[in-house]
Amino acid sequence: MKSLAVIYRPQTFDDVVEQDSIKLILSEQLKTNTQKNSYLFTGGAGTGKTTCARIFAKMINNQQGEPIEIDAASNNGVENVRDIINDAKFKSLNSEFKVYIIDECHMLSNGAWNAMLKILEEPPAKTIFIFCTTDPQKIPNTIISRVQRYDFKRISYDGIRNRLIKIIDEENKSIIKYSGTTPEGDEERLPLFLYEKDAIDYIAKLADGGMRDAITMMDKCFSFNNNLTVENIVKALGTVNYEDMIKLTHYIYIQDSKGIIDSIEELYRSGADLKYFIKQYNNFILDLCKYSLFNSFEYIQIPKIYEKSLIVYNLGVYVNNMAILDKVMKLSNDLRWETMPKVLIQSVLLTLRLGEE
Repeated sequence: MKSLAVIYRPQTFDDVVEQDSIKLILSEQLKTNTQKNSYLFTGGAGTGKTTCARIFAKMINNQQGEPIEIDAASNNGVENVRDIINDAKFKSLNSEFKVYIIDECHMLSNGAWNAMLKILEEPPAKTIFIFCTTDPQKIPNTIISRVQRYDFKRISYDGIRNRLIKIIDEENKSIIKYSGTTPEGDEERLPLFLYEKDAIDYIAKLADGGMRDAITMMDKCFSFNNNLTVENIVKALGTVNYEDMIKLTHYIYIQDSKGIIDSIEELYRSGADLKYFIKQYNNFILDLCKYSLFNSFEYIQIPKIYEKSLIVYNLGVYVNNMAILDKVMKLSNDLRWETMPKVLIQSVLLTLRLGEE
């Protein structure tokens, strides 16, 4: 069965969430027949670079033929580029333009870029190159100066939320449409996908501006349970267990040595990766610092459903959170080569002393 990210991959610019200025410029180039020979699409993962490259390539050729897609992560040598150069000499058999989409192009070697430079200076007629990358600083300036660059922005939380809800609605419509009845007259269909607003918000924050990541995470969560809640997301994705984080921070606040030891012991016995837990805890405390500053959930990943717990345990004291953050940041760094992480973690948290307001 296809993943939701594949099923709902945009087929036109209208389907692409945000990136409006880029879509407008590319569309205008096609209308005026002023498209260029080489482009560079940069931006974070899941922001629409390769998707827009495919759509643009299809529009250039009036939906005829297919672009030639090359993964530079596994085809990054001089010989690979020479193969491209030799192939580019021949006209496309089923479309007006021959379009190459080179994904993860920052993985190309220096020699490969040098080989590519010549064809970019004198591109064959009716040949277009679209380079896509998440790491543009690794691309030589000699290349960047010869391409038209477009920087894709991270998708907004609202953009991701709306897209996820639309996908859920479309999936539910399909379930209803294709459901049938049994010979006894009973309706037979799969359960509908349900969701809580806080859960959609949480996935949007976890995705950090990447639409593909958001859809993939939601897909995995629905495989775990058709009811999308924050609790089910935590279980399905193995993300931060906020109840554990909140209790541990409370114990540190009140200097409860037994509570601190018990918290780490329970995590250890449950099989949790303690090094990874401290990395997650570092992010949690940073979020608490932001919460202390803004008294808002806008800039943090902690779901709003935990607001009551933060208030009950009084975890919004800025100087306390800064003191914890300082120690946990150093602890996370020291744990990299530590063979007995539990001992070091318990030692640091037990001796952690908080500042005064």
